Amino acid sequence: MGFKLIKPPKMIGDALRRQSSLEVWYKGFQVIAAASLVRTKLKPKILLPRGARQQYFGFSILILIAAINIRIEALFIFCASLLALSISFYFLMKNSLFAEIALILSSLIVVIPIQAQSDRLCPAQMQKEVEKIAQSPKLNHSRVGVFIQTNGTKSQTLASLDSDRYFMPASNTKLFVTATAIKTLGADYRFATRLMSRNPPNDRGEIDHGLWLVASGDPSLQSATGLKSLVTQLKNKGVKQINGGIWTLTARKGAEIGDSWEWGDLQEYYGAKASPFTINENALNWIVSPSSIGKPAIFAWEEPNFATDWRVDNQSITVGADEPSTLQVIRPYGQKVVIITGQVPEKSEPELGGVAIPDPEANLLALLRQELLAQGITISSDSSNKNSNKAQKLPPIQDLAIALSPPLSELISITNKNSNNLYAELLLRALGDRFHEVLPDDSVLGGLLAVNKYLQSINVPSDNALLVDGSGLSRQNLTTPKTIVQLLQSMASDRHFRKSLAIAGVDGSLTNRFKNTDAQGIIQAKTGGLTGSVALSGYASPPHYREVIFSIIINNSNLPSKELKQYIDAIALLLTRLDTCE
Repeated sequence: MGFKLIKPPKMIGDALRRQSSLEVWYKGFQVIAAASLVRTKLKPKILLPRGARQQYFGFSILILIAAINIRIEALFIFCASLLALSISFYFLMKNSLFAEIALILSSLIVVIPIQAQSDRLCPAQMQKEVEKIAQSPKLNHSRVGVFIQTNGTKSQTLASLDSDRYFMPASNTKLFVTATAIKTLGADYRFATRLMSRNPPNDRGEIDHGLWLVASGDPSLQSATGLKSLVTQLKNKGVKQINGGIWTLTARKGAEIGDSWEWGDLQEYYGAKASPFTINENALNWIVSPSSIGKPAIFAWEEPNFATDWRVDNQSITVGADEPSTLQVIRPYGQKVVIITGQVPEKSEPELGGVAIPDPEANLLALLRQELLAQGITISSDSSNKNSNKAQKLPPIQDLAIALSPPLSELISITNKNSNNLYAELLLRALGDRFHEVLPDDSVLGGLLAVNKYLQSINVPSDNALLVDGSGLSRQNLTTPKTIVQLLQSMASDRHFRKSLAIAGVDGSLTNRFKNTDAQGIIQAKTGGLTGSVALSGYASPPHYREVIFSIIINNSNLPSKELKQYIDAIALLLTRLDTCE
């Protein structure tokens, strides 16, 4: 049998001149694979002239370079290109076991349809794709609001669905508070908690006229760190005794809970009072574990020393492992009582939770007295009645100790990543300080005024965000998806704010969402959720498109939150498929 010359086809060159890198790879691969089929059929004695061999080898290198540059599933294309390259080696190496295997594999791959570009989403298609999800039958009775635009001075709207209508933002409310705080108070702002007195300690180490605890609502103050440090500083100044009791002082005024918060939230840790005298986040954490069948479940406080004056009424029962859990832990409003009811399956995992402390100011005073005694500082008289003779006390002028919070840049990270309600509420009240002269008796209204002022500065009308709290617990908060995107647009270049948002599949409230999807690591967003309502707003950086800003909200639904999040996530995943399609 003579030689059979296989000429490199012209279509590869044409593709190079006028078509995409994918087509270059695909057509080149077809040529080489077709050659392999011919080679397989004609069997062992077919050889190519040296020039043809070199051309095929060159084409294979070119195909590999094209594959590296195309913006599709890199692993598949790269591996396929390597197979094509191995085939070209076959023509150089003539016959070898490796070449025969490569021929067989490439012959199989060439018949697989090329689908790498089928998942890309052009900007013009986004509106239609969003509407498909929003019109899902299970969402017929719900309200869906979406606004998506590109990030930049000349932004392009990619999708808009009821974006100018009011929705309950839930915890997306925190975006307004944290953005205003970072712009108004500054990234280095810190809360301060002080111990003060009327006069310095005397030669005997005594403080006369009492000790003053001056608080500003530091959400991060903890017993083991900040409070201990305050008392240690006092001790280092030689203080041994306090004469006249302990008193509290704060410039923060106004309600500590939202007047439109739901009754059931007030007992929970996430509904803790936003008191200026906050410590340990004004909550006590508990753990409930199963016992043996027929016996009460095991209840324990995480920090028993903080709950010595609490009463526990355990009415629960441990049942068989195959029975459902009906555990409930209830704290009657205003009482230091926990009632445990329901059944806990045997061998089930411990359940964690927390209850709000009914009187944060009294709690902080009790913990301060406890720490003073632990460090050997005595108190000559008790000030447990916090209102007795307080007006007659001389105001403090002598600083004795101070505990500072972390900078605001770190506090907003806890607020947004973990969706911490107490942090958001206390940040709102800190903003109220800026309008103390206008609203001296209501730090909440002052904070809301600060938020409105910031929105006006970025050309957002004040009636586009009707907020009544800082956390989003209230169902009276109203705003639009477009307004949230405008807010995010104004903060897009602020590294502290951007860093405060949860990263999809990585941390915060998005730790367990978008895992092992194209969105993992490329979406930064704030979550939100109330019964029947969910929200997700933030930034997405698609691999083949410029950054986009989005807000997705679903309200008035009878679906479980878990199911609603699936629709939200489906829309968010569309963003990862964006391509310029040029």
